[in-house]
Amino acid sequence: MAGRGHCVTLSAMISLSAIEAISPAVERTRQFLFRPFRWGRFLKLTVVAALTEGGMSSCNFNHGTGNSGVWNHPFHIPQMHFPGMPFLVGLILGIVLFTIALGILIAYLIIRLRFSFFDCLLRGQDKIGPAWARYHAQAMRYLGLNLCIGVGFWAVLLIAAYNIYQKFKPLIESLGSDQQHNFADFLPLIAAVGSVLLVLGILIALIEIALSNFMLPRMALEDASISEAVGEVWTDFLEEPWQYLLFVILRFVLSLVASILAVIVLVIPLVFLVLIGVVLFFILKAASTVVAVLLGVPAGIILLALFILACFAAGGTIGTFRRNYAMLFYGGRYPALGDILQPPAPPPPPSPAWQPVQPPGQPWQPGPGARGFGGGV
Repeated sequence: MAGRGHCVTLSAMISLSAIEAISPAVERTRQFLFRPFRWGRFLKLTVVAALTEGGMSSCNFNHGTGNSGVWNHPFHIPQMHFPGMPFLVGLILGIVLFTIALGILIAYLIIRLRFSFFDCLLRGQDKIGPAWARYHAQAMRYLGLNLCIGVGFWAVLLIAAYNIYQKFKPLIESLGSDQQHNFADFLPLIAAVGSVLLVLGILIALIEIALSNFMLPRMALEDASISEAVGEVWTDFLEEPWQYLLFVILRFVLSLVASILAVIVLVIPLVFLVLIGVVLFFILKAASTVVAVLLGVPAGIILLALFILACFAAGGTIGTFRRNYAMLFYGGRYPALGDILQPPAPPPPPSPAWQPVQPPGQPWQPGPGARGFGGGV
């Protein structure tokens, strides 16, 4: 069965190359966020864009136990009675299940918000609520696919880790012994681990780009199933593989350059304001420590809040551009998307044919100069 996007009808929108789509994406981002410019509207849209398009990084905190891995306490700790093992196992299991459920709920909300923001940006309107009400089913399918991909990722990672452990088992098991090793001994292990992580990272990034930029529009506009969207996107890719690869590269490079510029723009004023704040704090402290604390703490909180809002604004602006860039690139290749981005021109009205008015009930008679089937008069 042919994909619904590959029908005979072609999009009225011109198919833009990955390079040609950059400039109109910048202009469309400017029009959406800054025309008209209102602070409340701008912050709302950029926060939504930062959450759904800009990407949020998670931080892992590892807590060590010291240089030797042994805790040497200089004082006596009284013996403490801990709960039984079944209670601890149940508690840990409950915490893990709650964390997984909470993570799935947050993922669903962000995915549904991503569909809503796509709809708002596509139709040029800034109301999240109406779009939010339309995409529950699509968000659930998208979430299910993401969960399957996540399970597959961890399965591949565990299989790779097991094989790496089996291959380097003597080296890994000797780490806890007194055996001396050179750094060169670990180079094959580092290369194996790094290669697996690099390949998996690139694969996950490509899958995420395909999901967010190409499958999501089909699911949103056609209510396409997962299998239909995958088949249609794969067919699109096979038609112009080099353009899609160039799009992925440019999307990454442009996002990286924009992020670096945003960091520079944000950090330089922040450092300047912090230096001014420190100087003022010490001046006030010389007069009164209480006054310095009472004024310095709220000022620091306000500065931190403004910096966080500025980060969301910068990240949301970049995220809005990335979504516009993807829509304009894909719009000429997907008619349902292109016809909304650039509606086809209405057909010209038919030229009115001259019709003589005849009295009712009488047969039609040709007027002067009229032509019959047998030739001119």
